[in-house]
Amino acid sequence: MTSESAMTQSRPDFPDNMKQPNDKESRYCTRCTRALKACLCDYIQRVPNLAALHILQHPAEVGHPKGTAALLAASLTDVRIHVGEDFSDDEGLNALLADPAVQCYVLWPDEEALTLIQAREHLLRSGRTVRAHFILLDGTWRKAYRMLHSSPALLELPRITLGAIAGQYSIRKKPFEEALSTLEAGYHLLSRWEGEPVRFAPLMTLFTHLNRQWHDFAQGRRR
Repeated sequence: MTSESAMTQSRPDFPDNMKQPNDKESRYCTRCTRALKACLCDYIQRVPNLAALHILQHPAEVGHPKGTAALLAASLTDVRIHVGEDFSDDEGLNALLADPAVQCYVLWPDEEALTLIQAREHLLRSGRTVRAHFILLDGTWRKAYRMLHSSPALLELPRITLGAIAGQYSIRKKPFEEALSTLEAGYHLLSRWEGEPVRFAPLMTLFTHLNRQWHDFAQGRRR
């Protein structure tokens, strides 16, 4: 085998990962949803999370090779992905929002957003015994904004912010320095809310491997 052919076989099949698994002999991993040659399941460690996560994913992000929502979902025990743009008529989500035993928060950093400490105080002041559920919007900032404002029920939810955290999402263009991938957001949110960053460290280990995989691919293309 020549060095050139060895290099080709060692690189993930990133162009194929752009396609959707619509044939019987799928070349996609059913767990991480990535092309088999780009599978990251060896680095996925399932972590139990007490606070439930709900990822509202824009259709354009489904199967995106640089997306991280599927990796986050594969890494946690209590997470659900809802795909769509307008969730006004989503029965499952609306039932969740109406559940008196649940308090939902949407991660959206604006001037009215609560810090996680303030969110805890918000729960205590309510006097209710409820479980916190967190909603993450998975899409570009422009698309996420449209998703949020297309669903009146989401707009009525209290919003939370993680504060200024320098994102490490180096494989996609960021609108600003503190922009986080969905996987990063899930890690920082849960590790702070549950107070156990070490327990959730495997999420960032997985994220590091994703970034490294793409950078290795880019370097291989330049050779």
